[in-house]
Amino acid sequence: MAHFELLSAGIDSAWQRALELAWNSFCANTTPVGAVVVNGSGTVVAEGRGRRYEQSGPPGQLASSHIAHAEVNALAQLRAYQDYEDHALITTLEPCGMCHGAAVQATVGSVLYAGPDPYGGTGALVFTTPQAQRRSLQVTGPLDDERGRLAALLHIVWLMLVPAGSHVLAAQRAGLPALTSLAERAVTRELIADAATSRASLTDLRGALHGMI
Repeated sequence: MAHFELLSAGIDSAWQRALELAWNSFCANTTPVGAVVVNGSGTVVAEGRGRRYEQSGPPGQLASSHIAHAEVNALAQLRAYQDYEDHALITTLEPCGMCHGAAVQATVGSVLYAGPDPYGGTGALVFTTPQAQRRSLQVTGPLDDERGRLAALLHIVWLMLVPAGSHVLAAQRAGLPALTSLAERAVTRELIADAATSRASLTDLRGALHGMI
């Protein structure tokens, strides 16, 4: 399904669900990324979230592993013996090389991502293997709105709280200076951390961040 068709298919609820999953991951102290797969009608048929630093997850999903990424956990639910060219993977963060490749292997036709990742994102990567060229995966992003900024901000704040290596944060600072500057403000980190501790809803978090992103 083409990007313009997806936008007209009423997938706002799918983006909402992906962001909820990302926030759930943040609250669970793991990489805050959420992903869903929608079919040609825009209906969510699979979902997953980051579980890299969690000990367990639902059946069929990875946890406690460096490859327990949201996109992999969502795509792993698509059964074999079927192709999914009319399906799209919707993810809150620009996919890494592994997840980008997993989308090719899963045969989905499109990947849409909300927030950019200047360090690990491969949205501009074009696979040149005969397999990838035959499947012609379309990658679109980031979203130039509050959803995209929220997805990226959660990721940057989490990197600061972990904390990640200086080289990772340097890439965020170079690629997303305004959002990184916002994340570096103690008030921003405390607001988001307190919301996670109290298990505030995504709606409440967005309300608290209104006017900031």
